[in-house]
Amino acid sequence: MKKLILITSILAVFTLGCGLFGSLKDRLTGGASGGSNAPNGTSTGGTNPKEDVIQASKKFIALPSFSAKMEGMGQTEIKSQVDYVAPDRYHVTYLAGTGAGIEMISIGNQAYMKTGGKWSKTPGNSNTPNLRDSFTDEGLKTLSDVKFEGEDSVDGKSALVYTYKNVTPVGSFPFSAKIWVGTQTGIPIKIVAEYTNGVLKQMTVNYDTVSPVTIEPPIK
Repeated sequence: MKKLILITSILAVFTLGCGLFGSLKDRLTGGASGGSNAPNGTSTGGTNPKEDVIQASKKFIALPSFSAKMEGMGQTEIKSQVDYVAPDRYHVTYLAGTGAGIEMISIGNQAYMKTGGKWSKTPGNSNTPNLRDSFTDEGLKTLSDVKFEGEDSVDGKSALVYTYKNVTPVGSFPFSAKIWVGTQTGIPIKIVAEYTNGVLKQMTVNYDTVSPVTIEPPIK
């Protein structure tokens, strides 16, 4: 149980810090509005970095599904994969380090956990990391120092790179982040976040927004 608490607390900190792309759900609903005159699928192509990040957020929040591979360091190694299907399905697989071998599925208010090779229902929500909706409008008030850092590539995909600073709305953990936004899609494809205090120190997330994702209850 202590191990599970550590898992969820670490991921909660990460989610709050890196959840910029889900932070605009309330005020930035719908798909990628605006940016129709933007080069390379972003709002300004780097001339207005903060606006580019906001436009990337709009597109990310509208995705019907995605997968994210997470690798980081805190009190121990963190390595997991998170799959998401709108509106409320998550599948988390802990691959190494803390919680290795554990899987969690959350569908609405139903939650399941796999330990020792067997699935079982868990009471209520399993606190699966929510990579979309963790930030509130209040959290965006501390977003600062958004900068365009130039062009790069991630796994052969061209990207525009931005950096920014923020403070998590829960726990007030300051962090800095570097984000790669696909030039053709305007959607985030990678993020690296570093924390100056708290349990989590560093996290890298690579997003797959193309591969199909299916999440079903593992047991009836």
